[in-house]
Amino acid sequence: MKRNLALLLTLALALTLLGACGGDDSAVSPSASPSGEASPSASGTPSNTDAQPTQAVSATTGNTVTTQFATYETDEWGIPLESYEYELPLTSSTKAFTYTYSSIIVGEIPDEGVAAMQFQTMLREKTGVVLEYNDIPFMSRMDRFALDLASDNLDDLISGFTIYFPAPLQNALDENFTVNLYDYREYFPNYWMNVNAHSDDINVLAQAMPYRETMYAFLGMEAEYVTRNSLGARGDWLDKIGKTNMDIVTMQDLHDMLVDFKVQCGADSPFLLMNTIDPHQSFSAFDTNGAFVGLPGRIVVDGKVQLAMQSENDKKLMTMLNQWYEEGLVPQDWQSIGATADSMPGLFAGVHGVTGMIAGEGDGFGINATDPNAYWVPLHKPVLTRGQTFHLGDVRTWIGIGSWGISSKCSNIPLLMTYCDWFYSPAGMFDWNYGVEGYTFTFNENGEPQLTDFLINHPSGTSWALLQYCMDDVLEGGITMRMRTYAYPGGEKFKAWHAFWDNPEYYKYDGSMQYPTAITLTRDQNSRIATLSADISTFIAENYLSFIDGSKPFSEWNAYMASVKALGWDECELIYQNAYDDFMERFA
Repeated sequence: MKRNLALLLTLALALTLLGACGGDDSAVSPSASPSGEASPSASGTPSNTDAQPTQAVSATTGNTVTTQFATYETDEWGIPLESYEYELPLTSSTKAFTYTYSSIIVGEIPDEGVAAMQFQTMLREKTGVVLEYNDIPFMSRMDRFALDLASDNLDDLISGFTIYFPAPLQNALDENFTVNLYDYREYFPNYWMNVNAHSDDINVLAQAMPYRETMYAFLGMEAEYVTRNSLGARGDWLDKIGKTNMDIVTMQDLHDMLVDFKVQCGADSPFLLMNTIDPHQSFSAFDTNGAFVGLPGRIVVDGKVQLAMQSENDKKLMTMLNQWYEEGLVPQDWQSIGATADSMPGLFAGVHGVTGMIAGEGDGFGINATDPNAYWVPLHKPVLTRGQTFHLGDVRTWIGIGSWGISSKCSNIPLLMTYCDWFYSPAGMFDWNYGVEGYTFTFNENGEPQLTDFLINHPSGTSWALLQYCMDDVLEGGITMRMRTYAYPGGEKFKAWHAFWDNPEYYKYDGSMQYPTAITLTRDQNSRIATLSADISTFIAENYLSFIDGSKPFSEWNAYMASVKALGWDECELIYQNAYDDFMERFA
């Protein structure tokens, strides 16, 4: 059984970085309830209790068309009181909506197109909603979006909208390219309820409605609040050195384990270091954002925004990584490694024994290893001292990556809104995640959904196959049931990785230094950051990263900081400080 799992996290990170965007600089803030939700004055209270299925006569066929809209009760804030289950089909209309879509496994699309696939056929038959799929390759999406905007010819429904729109999202509304979802919120009770259901996370409603009465898109959401990726290690090697993953708690523990992996297990470079340094937030114990992709990440220290990669904490992190480099614990060519996929052969062959990963990859890494006894286990996020509380670097979230935007030229916006909302309902969410019974899943004797051998043994890997034959949470909206990945015999041990990573006895987090992910920049701020970041990013790539391999000695650290400051560092921090202050005033 082979499952050559791909690194979905890396793809997701790359796509997310493409989608840097901001709000309009003249936008006003929403009024807020005590829980952080939009107040009645801002959101109003849609009247939905008297809604009935609508009937209309089709001008094309002369037949009566019936559409099922939601009927539900709301609280004083206009929030639905409970999830809404739709009566299916949603419509009897045969008129198709156009849909900008991208296949994950292009070679498996039938000649008849995406619409002929079993999953899409099931969705059409259940909901009655007809989609005309314009299947655009990933690498062409940016260019295609620009062309569609220039010709004012957007499809009715657009996947990956927040990723690929080439300007601040407010522009899409100002120039009437897409609709403001807020104006149609009575047609999506499930989505509206979900984005208002997480008052403990400042980022959720702020991302869904960043400005008063303004919603750019249906955002992908998560059904479970879990750490999706962190460190994993070769469990069979831990057995060999007489340790377990419970023994690896501190950075010193991690270092000693890496030395043992190298000496006793023959790992050439046991820790897979990449040129992005810390894409899985494995070194958050240093109180810095160690991930390097473009401009350094933001952190907040006592209310003051700072860019990472210039503090004493950064120097300590780089000193440790330089030691690991000198000891041969990381690849000597680490600057050429951009993703786990670049070193997959090394992971399989035993060159590396520790890497950042998603839990679902643990199975494939073991199965595909040249050593038949190889297996992988999760590691705790290492601390500098036992009992340390992390102030930033948490990767748990209720907001996913994908999204749907809706064109202002769509001929039946209420129906398309209703269709999108179905995927946030309990029944729609299940079908969206598991697909077609008998094809991508079956029920076991306990009535639990189980992935079929077709997905489990798919040559592209289970993770990729799920995105092609069920929902694509990388680009599309809806709610992802993350645990579906482990719905197969033996999958429960990888499902348990999330509980291991999130174990509060070891993982303590207060978020006191976390820069909110929902913060957006104005058009002017975006433009200025883009100008400044070009030189800063290049300078860091050529200098900061050189401290790891010793080509730049630490005696030059102060000179490095002085040089990077001269490139507009302080102005960048001021821009992000202003954005942070504005955000906290509106949402905190």
